[in-house]
Formats: sequence, structure tokens, C-alpha cells
Amino acid sequence: MGMLPLVIVNGLIDSFNPCAIGIFLIFLSMLITMKKEKIKIFQISLAYILSIYLLYLLIGLGLIRVIFFFGVPHLITFIGAIIIVVVGLLSIKDYFFPNSRFSTKIPYKSRQLILKWAHKASWPAAAVVGVLVGISGFPCAGGIYVATLGLLSQKSTYIQGFLYLLLYNLMFVTPLIIIYIVTANPKVAMKMMDWQEREKNHMKLIMGLIMIVLGVIIFRWYV
Repeated sequence: MGMLPLVIVNGLIDSFNPCAIGIFLIFLSMLITMKKEKIKIFQISLAYILSIYLLYLLIGLGLIRVIFFFGVPHLITFIGAIIIVVVGLLSIKDYFFPNSRFSTKIPYKSRQLILKWAHKASWPAAAVVGVLVGISGFPCAGGIYVATLGLLSQKSTYIQGFLYLLLYNLMFVTPLIIIYIVTANPKVAMKMMDWQEREKNHMKLIMGLIMIVLGVIIFRWYV
């Protein structure tokens, strides 16, 4: 597989992050309940999505500079593949044993801080929430990202890697953009939130299986 389709596929797989999607749905439903104007909802949604996009882009740029500086792309890819498999196993574990230790859930204190900022219902608060969600969720979402960065360092120049990162992170926030568009109808927003709450454990199981398969593929063909 060439780098372009690999970046697109990995970005889309990584994008199904229950944490980022779940918090965004809570945000939207709260704004709709508060009867905020559409322009206000747009501003807050844009701030949330952009903050996650820029955070992951900056993390990626920092890591890729480190990889190029030390010249260890194969090692980074190997570490990323291990993280993917471990997180995949933890996601499957969460499906069968949701209340056990070493979960992929955002820690309780972090969730409380995120909700505290979310209730401010402003675009600066939304940007803070996006950063908090991005940082809290990176241990779960970061494996695919790190492995992809290692592959980019092996197969491309720094400039090419930067352009691929722009695309990867666009794919990463695509579900959030789609959710914003779809939830223009308040009834649809509530139905989506109910569905997400009902199916979040199944999503973890499916994502866990996909991540293990992806980790094995990276081990087999790219490390």
C-alpha cells in the first residue's frame, strides 16, 4: 500500500475515537438544550474541532522532527505497533470487563475537568475542552499515529511528511465534522447521543479488533 492511501486509512481508523466523539455529542446536545443560536453552535463546534486538529498536528510535527533528528523511524514504527496492539487488547478487555483497572477510558478527574469547561458553553472553553480531550485520549489514539509517523519518516521527506500529517489529521477530525453537519437537526442529535451511549462498548470491541489487525499488519510488512 502506498503512503497516501495508508495515511487516509490510518487517519480514518484512528478517527473513531469514542472519547472525542462522545464528548462532542454531549457538547452539542447541551448547546441544543440551552437553545443556543446556530452561529454560536457553529463557533463552539469549530473551536472544538480545530483545537483537536491543531493539537495532534503539533504533536505529530514534534515527533517527526525527533524521529528525523535521531534517525530511528523503524524503532518508532515498532513502538507504535506495540502500542496499537496493547490498546486494542485493552479495548477488548473493556468490552468484557468494563469496570476493571487499566482502562482506555478518560480518567475520572479528567472527565470532570472537561465537563466543567464544557458547561461554560463558549468558543474559548470549547478550545480548552478539545485540548483536554486530545491530551487525555492520546494514550488510546496515539498508537496508530505514532506508527504512521514512523512509516512517514521511513518513506518520505520532512516536507512530504508534513503534508501527509495535514491530511492524516483532517481524516482524524472528519467524523466530528460529519456529526456537526448531521446534528443540525436537534432530534437527530439526541438520537445520535442515545446511539453512542448504547453502542459505545460494541464500538470499543470493534475498534480493539481492528487495532490488533492493524498492529499485526505493521509488524509484518513495515517493521
